[in-house]
Amino acid sequence: MNKYKNYVSKAIRYEIFGFRKKAIEIMELAIEQPFAKLEMGSGLIYIGLMYRKLNELNKANEYFEKALNLCKDEQYPYSSDFKIIIQSYLESEELEKANKWIHHLTERANYDKEFSKLKKFTLE
Repeated sequence: MNKYKNYVSKAIRYEIFGFRKKAIEIMELAIEQPFAKLEMGSGLIYIGLMYRKLNELNKANEYFEKALNLCKDEQYPYSSDFKIIIQSYLESEELEKANKWIHHLTERANYDKEFSKLKKFTLE
């Protein structure tokens, strides 16, 4: 397996059959490879989403934070996963992180208007 998408395909096959821990293992191998930042970020988010589905919010949030920090200077398209990430921070009562990333992500609406969907989460 030498391409990022191969790791993702394999992880998804395990996930479909309910083997989330195995899917996480596959993606852990992927993020150890010298892939592009956006692929690494995607892998970290995927792992975070798996931990979220396993109700391990703290672990999930750690991976989300790593992904967002890794790619904070990259330009990437909107994904509905960003809503899940913000929701995860809110459910864990990590309001400071939620607020930080809401502001960071909504600023991206200047190149992808879809990011403005996250404004509904704005906290005071």
